[in-house]
Amino acid sequence: MSLGYPTSKADVDSRCGGLAIAIRNDFEGIVNFKLWLDAQTDPALVALGYTSGDIANLRSALIDLDKLGQIYRGTATQSTTYDFRSFAKFLTGIA
Repeated sequence: MSLGYPTSKADVDSRCGGLAIAIRNDFEGIVNFKLWLDAQTDPALVALGYTSGDIANLRSALIDLDKLGQIYRGTATQSTTYDFRSFAKFLTGIA
């Protein structure tokens, strides 16, 4: 008797394909959001309720996430070890 979900080739293909599509789409979303964020002034973000510290962390997080996307797409490299969660963790609510 098997326990849990049965696994077939179609299940594996569907799961790995879905993950690949999700990360591709997430990186595209990051690019689009960063373009919007780059067009916002700090005073405009303050007017939305952000502090200057929040804005700095937000901008740093999107720079890091965008760089990670560039590495994923092969348009950039990272020569030193870097934890790309350094600023992005602030976006999760769990720092």
